[in-house]
Amino acid sequence: MRDMMRAAGAATLALAGAGAAQATPGAPGMMVRIAEVSVDPAQLDAYKTILATEQEASVRSEPGVLMLHSVQIADDPTQIRLLEVYASRAAYEAHIRAPHFLTYKTATATMVRALRLVDTQPILLCAKSKGKAGGPVTCM
Repeated sequence: MRDMMRAAGAATLALAGAGAAQATPGAPGMMVRIAEVSVDPAQLDAYKTILATEQEASVRSEPGVLMLHSVQIADDPTQIRLLEVYASRAAYEAHIRAPHFLTYKTATATMVRALRLVDTQPILLCAKSKGKAGGPVTCM
């Protein structure tokens, strides 16, 4: 996780030096958290499918869900980390009541062995609008 954070920090610095769009770091009211999920190895593939469906539905249909990123820890693929970015606490509260999120929670209840939610204070979040293809950089 530290290596991932260092790489993200280096990428952010590189983007800032390359004329990235400027924004106020940690936009006021934004809610950013990291979810640390431990998944039953026997159900890992099913979990990832359900998670991907929920993430896509959340970002597509909920205006207050700004981004959801999920990764597996390389040395232990049963350890999933999600970076969740919401426009506000109210957007998060609406998210956890959304039908697709409730479906995810119900469908994965027996798959998740442990869940830890880590609230964070964002410094700066930057992304290229077209991923690997580049495009304008947005920072918040």
